Amino acid sequence: MSDPTATRVIPGRLAPFLAQWDYMVEVLTERLAGLTDEEFLWEPTDEVWTVRMGPDGRPVPDVEGWAPTGDAGTPPRTLAWSIDHLGAGTFERADYLVGSHSLKEGDLTWPMTADAGVRFMLDGLAAWRNGLATMTDEDLDTVGRSAYPHGLDPELPLMEIVWWVNKELLFHAGEIWFARDLYAARR
Repeated sequence: MSDPTATRVIPGRLAPFLAQWDYMVEVLTERLAGLTDEEFLWEPTDEVWTVRMGPDGRPVPDVEGWAPTGDAGTPPRTLAWSIDHLGAGTFERADYLVGSHSLKEGDLTWPMTADAGVRFMLDGLAAWRNGLATMTDEDLDTVGRSAYPHGLDPELPLMEIVWWVNKELLFHAGEIWFARDLYAARR
């Protein structure tokens, strides 16, 4: 029987991705200090993707995700959308990596306040990262190891999905920083 307190050996090719992840989460957390509810929900243009209260009184994102192509532009995203999207996406992917494989779009409630949104995002980011930390080299090579059904996960080795999810964090972190800069500059 293995010792659950034993130090886990992270595969060498996964280590740089986890280090990048940890760094980005750290600086993103620092960058979100002082985020207000007003700024979280601020709509910089008339057409945005955001989180709105649905007819049933439950928050609903305008769009949960979109095809990763450069063919068509998308409207700007509010901080609420970008932060909650990171949280929901990583919670769902973590569920399909190490969880029950049952979360679907719409199962998670996207928060509508800054504090709850940041906590939701950080919890999702931690769930994905903690799941990755249990992977072996064999897991990283396994096609479909991340069984998340709304992407290429069933068709690609897990290592390719690790790259993609890191890209998502980098992309949306930059988007979040820029939106905060725009919000501050409007005064």
